[in-house]
Amino acid sequence: MEEVKSVRITTIVDNDVWRKKLMSSWGLSLFVETVSEEKRYVVLMDTSGSFETLFKNASWLGVNFSSIKAIFVSHWHGDHCGSLSHVLPLSQRPIPVYVPSVSPSKIRTIKEAQGIPLVCSRPIEFKDGLMSTGEMPVGISEHSLLINSKNKGLVVLVGCSHPGIINILKRAQEVSGVSKIFAVIGGFHISSVTEGIAVGKFLREIDVELVSPCHCTSIAAKHGIAKIMGERYVKNGSGKIISIG
Repeated sequence: MEEVKSVRITTIVDNDVWRKKLMSSWGLSLFVETVSEEKRYVVLMDTSGSFETLFKNASWLGVNFSSIKAIFVSHWHGDHCGSLSHVLPLSQRPIPVYVPSVSPSKIRTIKEAQGIPLVCSRPIEFKDGLMSTGEMPVGISEHSLLINSKNKGLVVLVGCSHPGIINILKRAQEVSGVSKIFAVIGGFHISSVTEGIAVGKFLREIDVELVSPCHCTSIAAKHGIAKIMGERYVKNGSGKIISIG
């Protein structure tokens, strides 16, 4: 897997708010900027289900939707892709939309909004240094976004982690050929302190240096992860910016 020089992840929409002026909504949307050989590449991972929240937060944060080169849809739940039909026209040109599986109605929606749907049924490095884990169908079809940051390791961005966050991280190492996972950001889909502690212990075991759970990770589970990860735990919410490299 190729490398990128740096990664900057802005949480546009989350259930919680990091910056007080912003709005929250049940869902997730991450504005992901990478730089490689001085070239900037922007991916919007998930669009949340509330376009009002997405648009208002993006405007306040100075996010320019026309700079987006691709959209990455982690899975087909409305709180992750509900605003697709509103976002795609803002790109002002046809752009690829990487999806985990075929959903005829959603594929039709993407095409009608002038998007180009690309199904990631298998792992694919769709841009140097950026990769899909490929579809992981465990009841709900989902894939995760991998970014290989130079001198750091993998940055793993997850939507809801329905296949299990530990399973996703193992899959990330396997398909990328990169053993070092530097950061894990997104929804972990766990609810108890016990689950949080178990995940935290695994992250410690593989030496993850930054973890920032949000969206469908309960407060109790976050406390469990933070208890084990300590200063490696980073709070998230609408408006949070994480820069790596």
